[in-house]
Amino acid sequence: MPVYASAQTPDRITILENFGSYESGEPLFVYGQIANLLDDSFLIMQIINPQGDLCQIQQLMPLSNGAFITDVIPLKGRICGISGEYEIKLFYGDYSKSTPFTVSSDSFLEPDEEQMTLSAQNLISSHSDAIGKLFDIPSPLPEPSSNDLSQLENDFVDLWSEFFVDDLIIEIDPLIRPAVTSSFDIVQKLLDDDEISFEIAKSIDETIFTSIFYYEIGDKTKAIDLLTDAFVDVTNVNPDKVPNQRAPTFDELEETLLNLMKKSDTVMSKSVKNEVGFIFARGTAPVFSDEIGELIDVLSKSRYLDVVSRKQSDLYRLVQNDWESLKPSLMAKESIDELISTSIRVSELHQAAILLRELDNVDRFISLDSEENSDLANLIEPDWNALERDLALASSVEDILESESKINQMVQVIDISSRISKSVEISQSTGGNSALVSDWKLLLEQVDNADSIDDILEIVSEFDQTMTDLREKRNPLTVLEFQYKSMKEKAELQADYENLFLIDNALKILDTAKQMESGSPSITRIDRIEVLLSWVSDMSSKIQNDLDSYNKDAYKIRASDILQRAKSLENLVELSLTKNRFLPNYIEFAETFNEKIDNVRDLVIKNDLDQADALVRDLFDEWRLVSQAYTDDPHGSDVGYTGDEIKRIEFRKKLDTFSNMVSTFYNAGFSEYVDKYNGMMADADHMIELANFVDAESKILEIGDYLSQHLVLHNDSIIYDISFDAEKNIWVINGATEKSVFDRRENLYVTVYNMDGTKHSSLAFTDTKQGNFFTQWIAPTDPGLYIVMLQYKDSKASQIVHIEEDFDYEYNAADLSMVELAREFEELQSFAEKFGGESYSENSRFGSVINEIEFAFKDKDAENVNENLNELKSLIERYLPIRNKAAPIMAEYSGDKLVISGALLKTVQFPEDLFIDIYDQQGNIVEEIALKDTAGGKFSKIVNKSFDSGVYVVQLSYHDLVVSDFFNVK
Repeated sequence: MPVYASAQTPDRITILENFGSYESGEPLFVYGQIANLLDDSFLIMQIINPQGDLCQIQQLMPLSNGAFITDVIPLKGRICGISGEYEIKLFYGDYSKSTPFTVSSDSFLEPDEEQMTLSAQNLISSHSDAIGKLFDIPSPLPEPSSNDLSQLENDFVDLWSEFFVDDLIIEIDPLIRPAVTSSFDIVQKLLDDDEISFEIAKSIDETIFTSIFYYEIGDKTKAIDLLTDAFVDVTNVNPDKVPNQRAPTFDELEETLLNLMKKSDTVMSKSVKNEVGFIFARGTAPVFSDEIGELIDVLSKSRYLDVVSRKQSDLYRLVQNDWESLKPSLMAKESIDELISTSIRVSELHQAAILLRELDNVDRFISLDSEENSDLANLIEPDWNALERDLALASSVEDILESESKINQMVQVIDISSRISKSVEISQSTGGNSALVSDWKLLLEQVDNADSIDDILEIVSEFDQTMTDLREKRNPLTVLEFQYKSMKEKAELQADYENLFLIDNALKILDTAKQMESGSPSITRIDRIEVLLSWVSDMSSKIQNDLDSYNKDAYKIRASDILQRAKSLENLVELSLTKNRFLPNYIEFAETFNEKIDNVRDLVIKNDLDQADALVRDLFDEWRLVSQAYTDDPHGSDVGYTGDEIKRIEFRKKLDTFSNMVSTFYNAGFSEYVDKYNGMMADADHMIELANFVDAESKILEIGDYLSQHLVLHNDSIIYDISFDAEKNIWVINGATEKSVFDRRENLYVTVYNMDGTKHSSLAFTDTKQGNFFTQWIAPTDPGLYIVMLQYKDSKASQIVHIEEDFDYEYNAADLSMVELAREFEELQSFAEKFGGESYSENSRFGSVINEIEFAFKDKDAENVNENLNELKSLIERYLPIRNKAAPIMAEYSGDKLVISGALLKTVQFPEDLFIDIYDQQGNIVEEIALKDTAGGKFSKIVNKSFDSGVYVVQLSYHDLVVSDFFNVK
């Protein structure tokens, strides 16, 4: 089982995202795909319960097509049956994936035999009818009457065996459908390749049919057991369930409250706003999450009613009058609860206003005299006039709401032409089903030739039915998203950019569809997205076939190109050795470079051509850079050149420039800042040594800012400041001098120095009689620090201008993963020095492992670094605790519980106050504990808290005595 997942490799595990909330005792299984299969590699699945305990672990072997399915995971017992959020983790080689799900406190009730028998009878009956319609024959089986579940199982399996076609797979429950399809596909492939006999294939298929039967009647445990039995090779992974509506986070609730407090012209009274403010100030927003949602609903609908009240219409006047009488009462409400209690009436007025808006659309359509809609307008005008007469007699908002169905029918009638036309347009542009397009065009002709509104409403119903059929025939969004994410991984590996373009478009359509599910889209938008989803569903098989047709010849072409470029690099290295072998460390550079070339070949062997191609390109860049460095200055580095060493040289030059500047412009005022400056320089040098160039960039900018503030020369008789005028690109000096005589002007001289002490430019000017002065000069453009020295008589003062460097280094995934490890290494060193004292500096074991870590950083060996960091944590935990016989202390962490216990050797027999501090790996205090011991000196404390991964120290202070113990959270 891997203990470290490298960040250099992209995610190649796709799982069917369908996780949400499970009841206690409900069976769980996981299904997914691996894009890049590795030889002899198992997929490891772990499930961690809410307390951090290992609930389930499975070792799986994926099928040859990358599919895997786990054994059933029963969510029951004292470890796997507790309520709360669980986490599923998958590991496959360097790839990893994780996803959460929750278990509620409700108990899952499995169906009894009577319920399953009834479900089985209904299942066979509906399946027999579906076969009859599909093959245009009478139902193969009469209505089942047997109460024997095994007999019903045999009938179902016989039906599938005799009439099995791909069209029937759409009838299977979507959650198990992908796993079943993968199973059928692998069996068919084994049969086609003559690896199994027809009898064996039939036997496996019958097992799969049986699993479908039990899954459909509710016995999911037996169903998954049968499916995994059918293919012992199948590697089990997690099918993700569709998550429940996500609760807003605390930050989102806080932001919502802030927005509410800033709103003006709302129906919230001062008391309601004060209550909102109190909720925000006290941090209790999660408690009032439902009330906040209802309040926003009332406010948004009220805002719309305010807008509607400006319309000039008799019908709108009904809504306006009711709203004007209701609004003052809303503004008089004294609490949030009182305000949201009016939501029903506000919703009624809002719904009436929406209906009147729809009426406006119908009115505009009929009154518009154009060729496009005149026939349809004339057709519906009599019914429209009758509806207008009825509404003219309306005396209340309720009368408008009673006409809702008639208004909606009018809207359906005028919308149908545009709905069908748009669907035809989208289908034709995507190359959709031509037969369906023809049917829709026929419906359009029927709309044009309709004789009554009822005829058109029948056409609306028929068109809606075609949309429903489309929706039922395509895969659910969850399944489609899983398929396309899985195909995207494979397309990236194969660098199939044409299909990647189609896949990305499909994923965008799916994302839009998911967003629409949570909103209230118009019927036209639903039509359009449904047509597009139909295209997405149809295209999935074509794209999958294209990706599967990526045969050995295509692989050989691209793999050969990569391997040839790798060989060319290897030849360049060998050739360069003939003349460069005696240069500093050139042989070591060549050996390390050849190891990287071997990594390219390993990636090709693993079929990961995408990563191999990227790595060989990076190696070409490094080769050009290092070769040029050896050519320009063969002996310029005692340790030789590598890509990292060239960066080290450049960064060290920047630090040397800072050192020379401090030496040149040092003044007495800087003495109090020297220690911090030296510490920053040491930190930067250490980062450079570890090849942590990302943080070194920030540290160099930080040192520049620090020097610009504290290396200045102060003089009590001169006050001035420098600012930058971005519009004119000039530096501006403003200041004043101390003068004893105010009747004359004095000369001032400004000299601008570069960091190395050379003169950049100089200025001469005069002050005013009052001693004020102002001047400017063209801003320097090169990065660096510029010392601006101003002389007035015999007095001098300086300011420093810092033009920050814009680092243009590009860092790949391997560099960034090393940065994280370097930061952790620096944290651990600082932590050990702070809390280990002499035990850390005097113990040779620490020096040995630190040397190993530093060598591993130079070799960019992330796995070796990680192993030695774990060793360093173990050494800290073992050797650095401060022990004393007078006060033994022990800290043990397990399952989100920290147990601290110990005793004090006391001369007095009464309880005393004790203080315990807990520090994390960064040296931050995370917990302060005050407790009392017993009269005999014993003490204990249980801290119920989840600590992040890392090393922690528990430190007890008792009078002048300090003792400590360490614990490691993995």
